[in-house]
Amino acid sequence: MNSTAEQIARIQCAELYDPDRVTVRVRTSWRMGFCLPDEEGDSEETAVFATMTFGDNYAIDKATSYEVEIGEKMGGGGKVMARVTDINEYKRLLVKRNLLSWTLDIPIERDQSGWMTTSSYARVSRVPAPLMEAFIRKFEESAEVTEEEEHQISRQSALLFSKTGHGVSDACEAVSRFCTLGNFSEKFGVNRELLPRMPYKEFLLLKIMIAKESDALRVQQGPRGGGGGSSKVVGPGGRPRASRGVRVPLPGSN
Repeated sequence: MNSTAEQIARIQCAELYDPDRVTVRVRTSWRMGFCLPDEEGDSEETAVFATMTFGDNYAIDKATSYEVEIGEKMGGGGKVMARVTDINEYKRLLVKRNLLSWTLDIPIERDQSGWMTTSSYARVSRVPAPLMEAFIRKFEESAEVTEEEEHQISRQSALLFSKTGHGVSDACEAVSRFCTLGNFSEKFGVNRELLPRMPYKEFLLLKIMIAKESDALRVQQGPRGGGGGSSKVVGPGGRPRASRGVRVPLPGSN
């Protein structure tokens, strides 16, 4: 019996049939009376989060970001401003908004708006910081597009959008979703009401695909096709990294 295949199948089924939940597991051990993350630990703690959506990230990022002055423009043309995010506050709101349940002996209560109550968060915040950080880190990873995924997207999109392309075999998640769904508004039928409920990682994957398509069309059109600025792939908390695509304006994107 292939237990690895069964584990993969179970995970895939859980994601398909309950896409609004993300379960993260952290190996732990007890030290000096505290439950702490430990990759070699003999026990495990589990936390269940509501899937990070575009709307969640947009609202929390907007609430925890602000502009700071970083200098002056050359020639005295005014101030140079930069937008920064308070990462600690972002994570605090992320927990209050998305943490649903866990195996720790601390009940989680939510109000009618879906946010964790103040008294409940007061109890949750007493969990050892390393353990809470491990939960949050694993949850954030579920909504990130890894460099390996983006490299795979680049390889497959080069085939998909080439003049002589005949499709992609064994398509990755981004290519498969892109070909199945279409384009956010024109292709996907995703309007302003639907977009906030879209899982944030799916938003990032499809955004990359739109950028890759724009690259391919521009190359096919030649010099008259124009150029574009470098795009950024932004993960939870507003931490960007460079992408090889071009920026495509989308509803609600910065």
